[in-house]
Amino acid sequence: MSSAEASLQRVLVSTAALLQGLEAERWTDPDVRVPSLLPGWTRAHVLTHIARNADGMSRALAGALRGEIVARYPHGQQGRNADIEAGATRGSVELVADVRESADRLDRIFTAVADVDGWQRLAGERSAEAHAVARWREVEVHRVDLGGAYAAADWPPEFVAYLLPELADGLGGRAGAGLRIKVTADGSITTDLPGRTWSVGTGDPVDVVGPDWALLAWLAGRPAAAHGVLSNAPDLAAWI
Repeated sequence: MSSAEASLQRVLVSTAALLQGLEAERWTDPDVRVPSLLPGWTRAHVLTHIARNADGMSRALAGALRGEIVARYPHGQQGRNADIEAGATRGSVELVADVRESADRLDRIFTAVADVDGWQRLAGERSAEAHAVARWREVEVHRVDLGGAYAAADWPPEFVAYLLPELADGLGGRAGAGLRIKVTADGSITTDLPGRTWSVGTGDPVDVVGPDWALLAWLAGRPAAAHGVLSNAPDLAAWI
């Protein structure tokens, strides 16, 4: 299986699990008004963001299939933010339907890309394959942000194995002081990461020790999703 085929399979599986999970939650209108794990955003904001992210990727990928460069968000970041704010006022049934329908559209576009082996075509600022990886990340991280039954400890091991080293390797610019990160075997869900360490910054480092999924939650700017199992969780600059 090629890397592109593997990326497609991962995003399809994660998306299907997200949709099944949303149906199982059976959230009411009051339920989607509660705060998410993202400061200032309710569950309704997160659900709207997941849907608009899918539409933005569909727009860019459809353009790539036509040989055109099309922006994911035609009205820029300000328009994107306005769409999320407006969408967050809707009820739970409409929100979940939006996530499902936008995800179905994106799945069809990804399949069309695969049918013509167009994974290396530029779709905006990324290749089509990079969009598949980015969507996988969006689905998994924001599903945890919803604060429902799905938690960071439920992330697929291959997702943690992919993203934790990437964020740890790039931590230098986000840490205000020396840090030493160590993955413990106890509680970890991957097989290769336990025992790995990363050190950044200067001076006496602060040790951040814990299982892989909790370290990833902290590195991704979601310390609350680590559920207090880390030895420390110092503040980091935003992950972009």
